[in-house]
Amino acid sequence: MSKMRRCIIPAILAAMALTALTACGGKSESADATTAETTTEAATEAATEEETKEETTEAAEEEATEAEASGENSEYLEQVDTMNKAAEEFITVSMEFMQLAQDDPENIDALSESIEKTRATKQAFLDFAAIDTAPEGLEEAHAKLASAAAEYADTLDVYCDVLLASIKGEEHEAMATIQDDWTNVATALSEAMGEVEEAAAAQ
Repeated sequence: MSKMRRCIIPAILAAMALTALTACGGKSESADATTAETTTEAATEAATEEETKEETTEAAEEEATEAEASGENSEYLEQVDTMNKAAEEFITVSMEFMQLAQDDPENIDALSESIEKTRATKQAFLDFAAIDTAPEGLEEAHAKLASAAAEYADTLDVYCDVLLASIKGEEHEAMATIQDDWTNVATALSEAMGEVEEAAAAQ
């Protein structure tokens, strides 16, 4: 749109100059020549000024658009980072659980409470999976990451159920597969995060 305006404005000024020349038809030739020269110079200067204004406006608009996109990306990447923070929290509470299991393995209530703290770390992944819009250019990478985040949250849930069954001396149907499942979803999540970061860096 702004490029079209740059082309149209000089044409309008040129038409105004021609009109001014026509209006000077009753004067002497030298007066006509002077008027024509003055009008043409004025039109050229005005056109140059207008082009400069348009270029400045266009540059400002482009900078604003880039800043807006950068802001959207930054905000989005902060949301991605909430999952990294939740993963760190998961590690912390998991270590607490393992320490508790070693120190007081008979304290089922405390162990259960620790497991539920572990389960709570899934919320950041569920929240991210619920995001239905992504910055322009990140839609495909976001869809993959949102899917991986949801699967990670589901697997974390099962993992906690397996732990609860284990401390109670019960069997759980996922007992034999949870380790592989956990490794797979964690790897998929990590890869999807990498793709989002690459896509954001490429913009």
